[in-house]
Amino acid sequence: MAYTDEGKGLPLLFLHGFPLSRGIWSKQVDAFKTRHRVIAPDLRGFGESATSPGLISMHRFAEDLHALMQHLVTGPVILAGHSMGGFVALAFASAFPKFIRGLVLVGMKAGVDGPEIAAARRAEAEKVSREGSSVLVKAMAPRMLSASEKDEEMALSVRDLMASSSSQGVIGALLGMAERPDMASMLGKIRVPTLVIAGSDDTLVPPSDAEALARSIPGAQLNLIPKAGHLVGFEQAAAFNEVMRNWLAWGSNGLPRMATPSLSN
Repeated sequence: MAYTDEGKGLPLLFLHGFPLSRGIWSKQVDAFKTRHRVIAPDLRGFGESATSPGLISMHRFAEDLHALMQHLVTGPVILAGHSMGGFVALAFASAFPKFIRGLVLVGMKAGVDGPEIAAARRAEAEKVSREGSSVLVKAMAPRMLSASEKDEEMALSVRDLMASSSSQGVIGALLGMAERPDMASMLGKIRVPTLVIAGSDDTLVPPSDAEALARSIPGAQLNLIPKAGHLVGFEQAAAFNEVMRNWLAWGSNGLPRMATPSLSN
């Protein structure tokens, strides 16, 4: 499992979305490593991490993450997940609650896929198996940033990050997302500080989904960042980092308020 591990202090662990790699968090690593230990892994089958055949469940990703944290001796972390990484973060919070000090959920919805969306993910997996992951990159890359974003270098960087993942990993994750359990019932049980962030111009996961997610988690803070699409932390890094920095500064010693690492029973 490939990962970045820089800095010292309260550990912040960033999980990338689909079909990306840890490089999407490079601007957060640079911003936070002076005061925090910042860890960003490539999930199984993405970036430089090894893959495995067949469906990769969100729980399997969470188990990988737990093993990495044990290896790095992190103790409880502030866990930030973007999109699919947010699904993994919730799966991790459910399975390993004692290792969570706070959650940052970015560009994601809470509920399970409807039948049509799940079927579309399976069809996309079949297409990738026939034509390779480049077909997915071509379809998704234009929708990762806001329609108003004109930075061609940024758009190229996004394509490169998407292209780094293996077709087998992409297929496994698509099938895993299609089959993931509905986590909505556990949201009300979350008892760690939670920050929900979304781009106001996200067309892949509309801001209304982020609003619904925040309403479902006790005490969650919601922040919609203007002029940002799905990759809000990459496209509007300065605004994203300020929101997260302010949230972390709410409590003493860099801990958000309410920081009790547990889920209620």
